[in-house]
Amino acid sequence: VLRELPPRTETNLLVDLTPQERDRYDRMRLATVSELDTLGEQLNQDQRFRVLQMLTRLRQLACHVGLVDETWEGSSSKLQLLMERLEQLKERGSRPLVFSQFTSHLALISKACDAAGISYQYLDGQTTPLQRQQRVEAFQNGEGDAFLISLKAGGTGLNLTAADYVIHMDPWWNPAVEDQATDRTHRIGQTKPVMVYRIIARGTNEEQTLALEEGERDLVE
Repeated sequence: VLRELPPRTETNLLVDLTPQERDRYDRMRLATVSELDTLGEQLNQDQRFRVLQMLTRLRQLACHVGLVDETWEGSSSKLQLLMERLEQLKERGSRPLVFSQFTSHLALISKACDAAGISYQYLDGQTTPLQRQQRVEAFQNGEGDAFLISLKAGGTGLNLTAADYVIHMDPWWNPAVEDQATDRTHRIGQTKPVMVYRIIARGTNEEQTLALEEGERDLVE
């Protein structure tokens, strides 16, 4: 089966945070380190949940400050890079799948797409089975410049071979989860080479997540 598939190329796109984003991220990072220093080596369930919560906040800040602070009026370095890519792909006639683990991130992306005149289909865990099928069929029939999908909702059961690009907006430590999402388009029926981008915020815990993912990938191999 693999020999019948067109090639797939994967590239990590490192983006620098703006000074304002860096300030917000570093403040949260220092607060997180300070709180972690107060915890003992043996964490109880509540403490483990708190650690996970803090790490998630850092990951969200690396994506877009607006995911943590609703009063944030600016954009994000990641979103700006994404919009540049979406404009380029639209001009070329290529259509990407855009994945994020955070539906709030997809909401910000969809708002930016509306402002830029980029049409899209949308899918997350709240999409009904009927809507899911309708939107998949619409995209396969050429409706939408892009397909915005939450990672959990789009991991399995979708045939989206009309796309030839995949953009992961936030890395996840388990490469199998990302690969399942990418396989929505890199599957039997795909006739074009598939390009996969991961947009990573430089100097954040996303780079550590990416390193963990690559370690897992090496282990599998």
